[in-house]
Amino acid sequence: MVVVKSEIRADIVSVARKVFSRKGFRQTTMDEIARAARMGKSSIYYYYKSKEDIFEAVVVKEAQELKRQLIKVISSGNTPIDRLRDYIMFRLYHVKTVSNFYAALNEDDLGQMKFVKRVREKFEEEEFKMVRDVLERGMSDGAFVINNAEIGAMAFTTMLKGLELPLFLNKLTRTEKEKLLDELVRVIFYGIVKRES
Repeated sequence: MVVVKSEIRADIVSVARKVFSRKGFRQTTMDEIARAARMGKSSIYYYYKSKEDIFEAVVVKEAQELKRQLIKVISSGNTPIDRLRDYIMFRLYHVKTVSNFYAALNEDDLGQMKFVKRVREKFEEEEFKMVRDVLERGMSDGAFVINNAEIGAMAFTTMLKGLELPLFLNKLTRTEKEKLLDELVRVIFYGIVKRES
């Protein structure tokens, strides 16, 4: 059986993803990736020029994975309100499942890598469009009372980025985190100002 080069590259990325998740980019060595992949270090270098190249492949894979999952989540709700709520819950709760992508988005020292800016910008642009589309549909259906979907999408995506770190680092149980997220969604949707009946 012939093993295709792209399959070997994918296997290296899969193994490296676990190593980077456990140790972080800075602490991971090519030797560790080679050992985990059960390959010689020179073989790893045949497929990838450097640890940075492997990390880039890992981050891009996780970004694509997260995007696919977000599209699935945002498309599954019955109403714009359901879609937006599901998106918020998924985005805040599951961002930790793509820990290398999350690190690339949020750690300043990783932001110095050339590819990180490109991946960040692409993901943020795609996410912005997803949220804007949901808001526009909700506006046309009369479910949302906002004047501008662009500004709404900017507010949502910026706010979610700000909430990620506290939730990511918090050692809450799943039930506690779900209650917290439910309350956050309530505040996001209905605000804090009492409305007149």
